[in-house]
Amino acid sequence: MNVPEASHRNDDAAEVLLTVSIATWNNREMAGECLRSVEKGAATLRAEVFVVDNASTDGTAEMIRTDFPSVRLIRNERPLGFSANHNQVLRRAAGRYVLLLNDDTVVIGDALARAVRFMEAHPDAGAVGCTLVRPDGAPERVSQRLPHPLDPICPRLRKRVDPATEPPAGVEAVEVDRWSGACLMVRREVLDRIGLLDEQFDPAYGEDTDLCYRIRKAGRRIYRLPAARVTHHRGRTARREFPDQARRLQEAKFRWYRKHRSRAALWLYKASVAAASLVQIAACAALYLSPRRRNDARHRLRRLWSRIRAVFGRSRF
Repeated sequence: MNVPEASHRNDDAAEVLLTVSIATWNNREMAGECLRSVEKGAATLRAEVFVVDNASTDGTAEMIRTDFPSVRLIRNERPLGFSANHNQVLRRAAGRYVLLLNDDTVVIGDALARAVRFMEAHPDAGAVGCTLVRPDGAPERVSQRLPHPLDPICPRLRKRVDPATEPPAGVEAVEVDRWSGACLMVRREVLDRIGLLDEQFDPAYGEDTDLCYRIRKAGRRIYRLPAARVTHHRGRTARREFPDQARRLQEAKFRWYRKHRSRAALWLYKASVAAASLVQIAACAALYLSPRRRNDARHRLRRLWSRIRAVFGRSRF
């Protein structure tokens, strides 16, 4: 299956070290906070910043033009998906490195400079991710490995970031199988080789896992930097744009299995999802009997039912 090809860098490529790509939709306040943190974090770098405004109606584009005149703004006439938005930037990018960054993130300190220095010093690195932290400072439990068919019933297989297993201070990098597209820096020459984000994963979910898989398949390594930290207000954008988030996420995972794994692996994964969901539904049903837990149980039951629908329903892929 083909993915969009990367266009060649322009004549000014040698003058730009980092291209930052941010896509936003009706998220004026958080997009502004994100851009202010990028301005500070990239102040010592030769950087260009792109924002793709995904047909916002809340004045986001006007705010960017007024408050951030150096930002290169791309305005969509209609909403596009995660991959299509960022691919618009990747085709224009002049940087030696390209950073995919969510609009609901805030760069902390010199995280971007640390990531660039690491990439400069490690030519084997195809991509590097900053550690995502919640607003309270605790690390986000992001999976660091590629999908496994038994993930739903054996969560430990995902090797999520865990404060209890974080490396000691002084460890610069941890090699991982994959990292979140919320903050992922990719070497441009690798994109020229493997192609851009696969837009068949749009509107969202799974494209970062697909990209990381292709980077590793091309013989490059992927790292996470524990000391390079970015605050992530997780889910702010997804909850607004994708009301049936659980189903979309599940279907994206099925899509990844169809693209990169065998039919047997796909069906084993579907069986694991169904089994784990049914067990959790039974547990939530018991919680539903408690008036104090009823609202939470109702929300969890809806998400689990969406996963079941994705397993047995007709996939959009």
